[in-house]
Amino acid sequence: MAGPSKVQFPGQKKQRMRARGTKRASEGVLKRLEKNLAALLEDPHARMPTIAYTIKRARKDPVQRSLKECAKVIAKKNDRKWLSKRMSRNRGDGVARALAGSLHAAHDDERSMVAVFNHPIFGSSSFVRRGKGKPTQLVSFQNFVNPRQRLLTWEDHARSGWWFFSIDDGIVCTGNDPLPPEGWIEGGLEDAPLKFTQQEGVYCSPNASPDLSDAVHLIVDGDRVVLSEGDLAGVDEEESVPRSIALRMLPPRLVDFADVEWSWRPEGWPEDKELPIDTKEKVDEVIDAWLNLSLTDSKLFKTLRTTLCRNLSEGCIIGEKWWPMSDLDGMLDSIGGSDPEKEALQLVFTEALKSGGLHVRGDGTFEELEGDVLRLDETSCHANLVALWPDWGDLILEDIYGITGEDAEQIIEKQTKRKQGFGAFLKKMDAERTEHLLMAKFPWKEGDMDGLCGRADALVRKARIDGVGGTISMAKKGRDSMDKALGWAWINVHERAESEGWHFDSDARDKGGDWVPALKALYEASGILVDGGSSTDYVEAMKAFATRSGASDFVEHGG
Repeated sequence: MAGPSKVQFPGQKKQRMRARGTKRASEGVLKRLEKNLAALLEDPHARMPTIAYTIKRARKDPVQRSLKECAKVIAKKNDRKWLSKRMSRNRGDGVARALAGSLHAAHDDERSMVAVFNHPIFGSSSFVRRGKGKPTQLVSFQNFVNPRQRLLTWEDHARSGWWFFSIDDGIVCTGNDPLPPEGWIEGGLEDAPLKFTQQEGVYCSPNASPDLSDAVHLIVDGDRVVLSEGDLAGVDEEESVPRSIALRMLPPRLVDFADVEWSWRPEGWPEDKELPIDTKEKVDEVIDAWLNLSLTDSKLFKTLRTTLCRNLSEGCIIGEKWWPMSDLDGMLDSIGGSDPEKEALQLVFTEALKSGGLHVRGDGTFEELEGDVLRLDETSCHANLVALWPDWGDLILEDIYGITGEDAEQIIEKQTKRKQGFGAFLKKMDAERTEHLLMAKFPWKEGDMDGLCGRADALVRKARIDGVGGTISMAKKGRDSMDKALGWAWINVHERAESEGWHFDSDARDKGGDWVPALKALYEASGILVDGGSSTDYVEAMKAFATRSGASDFVEHGG
């Protein structure tokens, strides 16, 4: 038995075509073989390819040499003894040897035992082993009715650069150039996993039309095939429209002469704007992978769109939407998130884009790019901030919140580990910023005064930050008589004595009652302070309170 064939289909793992032993043929198999062999014996010339190229030097043309040798075999088709010798020779043309073996089998009266050919692409068939011909070539001659298998006779010549096309009534050889004969593509489309119809001279998949703009247009020697995304999405991964077409030729390289048109553009891309050359090249690589069967039909459209968007070298891209770099605000408006989150992202993007582009990936990482391009895989502020925060958190904290140094480092580390929602985190940071800016207006810092003045200052601060309600409980928890007196004065300033007065004894009421006017004046001075006024009134009011209450912790001029 001859060794296995080396035919390999593009995009597939290398497959070995094998004849798997012998078996006793069923009645149906025998009838088919008898019919095929009888047809071969009657007209073996019909098994030879039609030559559709100009023959220049016949002696050096391997196809012509094979045809010449086959002609000798055909002339002896009824000479079983001669056929027996020819099919057993190691030397000479392999095609002629397989033809001799098949013709010899056509004369046999006994064919109960047959060999089995099985291949995941070219299919299965039974055949009769005779002589030393290649199993694939024996299969081809004896199953010529199979439009795919009939090509296998010429696999060696195809690997040497010769092109063969299977049509309804035979084979056409176009020499060293892939020139599909008229009507050839129809056979491949008939084998395809989709049903095609002709509309205005164009082959259309079930949900396609000739003018469908976002479809894939496959063009083969002037024939146009329109494929809609929905149709291809439903194709099983083991099937393929390009494969069905390419299996009607050897070598099965559709990419060598087919063209593909695909005009989709991301939302927002200007109609009159050309794609960058690099982007086109990447899209072409995807198309080539599809034609070579490295990419399934069901994944074609998504891969095309993803590849196009990820290889644009200008503008802002989120998913399948595009904005010019001048419309960064418009891009930020389109993604989900709070105002503080968008403010933080805008700061980072503006700074990062000063030195090039940026790609924020969906896996929580980012990459700096060349070119003026911003590419986001995720459509939420949080997801993008998670990726950017470890490297850009210091910029956000300093420029927006005024936090630097060790404080900033601690906040960055804590937020990176917690993975807290950035909406809540930045809202809290915003509140703390407001508090910080408010506190900065007061002339004394916490701890500058540690007695009665300090406690009065603390009450005023908290009231201005959190509201008066939050200070009432503080006022009721006096540690000593002076604290309790201050508490009584405070609830009177805010007219809470009727409801909260029962918490205070007579001593606190007697002392604190004298402090009410001074404490009220201090609180009113704080209102002027937080509204942007001078701190002078607050300092003078605190001094007056110290004098009235006898406090000894007053610090002159807030220093």
